[in-house]
Order: sequence, then C-alpha cells, then structure tokens
Amino acid sequence: MAQQEQALVVLRGEESKVFIGRAVARLPQVQAAARAGRMAIVGGTTTRYVVQALLGEDPGLESFAVGWIHEGVLGETPSAGRGPGAYLFDAGQISRGWPGPLLERFRQGDVYIKGANAVDPQGNAGILLGSPQAGTIGAALPILMARGARLIIPVSLQKLIPSIGAVGGLMGQGGINRVMGTVVGYMPIMAGFAQVITEVEAMRLLYNLEATPVAKGGSGDSADAVTLHLSGGETEVVQAWQDILALRNGA
Repeated sequence: MAQQEQALVVLRGEESKVFIGRAVARLPQVQAAARAGRMAIVGGTTTRYVVQALLGEDPGLESFAVGWIHEGVLGETPSAGRGPGAYLFDAGQISRGWPGPLLERFRQGDVYIKGANAVDPQGNAGILLGSPQAGTIGAALPILMARGARLIIPVSLQKLIPSIGAVGGLMGQGGINRVMGTVVGYMPIMAGFAQVITEVEAMRLLYNLEATPVAKGGSGDSADAVTLHLSGGETEVVQAWQDILALRNGA
C-alpha cells in the first residue's frame, strides 16, 4: 500500500473561493445541466468562481453579487454597476436574468447554485435575506423542494458559525432595532436539503484528498485564511500544492 503524503496548506479568502468554484463546476450534475439541462447560478462572491471555472469568464464581484458584507456593514453592491443577473442554462443555451421563469420549468435533477453567508459543523447553511420576499432563495426553495431539483451551496469555512439552528427566531427584518447597515432576515437550509461544498469537499472532488481544517485566520492578506491538513497520494498532494502556488502567481 502506497504511503500517504501529508501537507499543510493555507488558502486565503479568494483562493478558497476559487477552489470551491472549481469543485462545483466539476460536479457531474453541474456538467450535465450545463450541456443539456436546466440550471441557474445565482450571483455571489463564491458563485462568481463557479461561473469562471465553468465558462472561462469572470462575471466580476460588484457586478455579480447583490447582497454583501462590506466595509463593516450589511448591504448591497452598487446597483449602477450590476450585471444582468443570474446565469441561466436551458438545454444548452445560456442567458442572464432573474431565475423565476426558468424555475417554473424546473424538474427533478435540474440544478440551482446559490452561495450562503454561514455554515455550521453539521453542514447546515444560513442565508441572509435583504429582500422582504426573500430574494432568489425565496423564489427557488419551494420549487426545488417540491420537484426534487438539486440545490448546491458553495460556501467557505471562513463563514463557519457554531450553529445555524441557534439563530432560530433571532433574525427578522422587523424585529431588530439597531443594525450596522441594512436589516436582514435569515433562511436556514438544513443538511440534506442541499449539497454544501466547502474547502473540505473541494479538495476531495478536485484531488481525491482528505482535508482537515486545522486553523483559521491570520494577519494582513491572510486574515480570512483557512489552513488545511491534506492527506492522500503523493501525486495528488503535489498537484494541489502546485495549483495553489500557480493561483498565487496568476496562472
């Protein structure tokens, strides 16, 4: 039996999102939906990299994301600079816009990709809601659950919190008196209702490596870093190592 290779790697904030995006784009159900099915990739700071990996184009940050936490407040990207909306895949055709009309035709196996603002150790995810109608996840979730379509949530362990369930009834647009930024609600997505892809799943999907988070944070450009212990075949560990360095070098 081949000896297992081990490595410690540091993924800085955007680096984590790039690898998560690459992993989501490689999923068989995503590949199939992109070729001939129905799929929506909703704007976000992580789903941006799903689009980049799948189509080879970067939709941008402020032009693709809508809600964000930026400069110490909850809010939205500038509306003047936003692009035309989600990426919509329909039988091999790609367009941009509000996903509602496409969702109406979703069936079992179709794919909806939406980022999250929080994830907990049990794989539950949490999404902040700036819209009174719960935005893109509010439009999608009943249809996805009713019809058996797939919800995929790419989210970094930078966003790890102790418990999504503990948020419970704390949130709500009408119940908080003082907010740094825009008041928001909260949508919990329980484990099993979505496929959550973090750095751990990304390393497995991309390189067949076991990844264990061992540290978070740092200073300067590594303030939002995730440090992972990687274990697996030497070839795979070396490939992951080289890909991280290549990303840092602009490749």
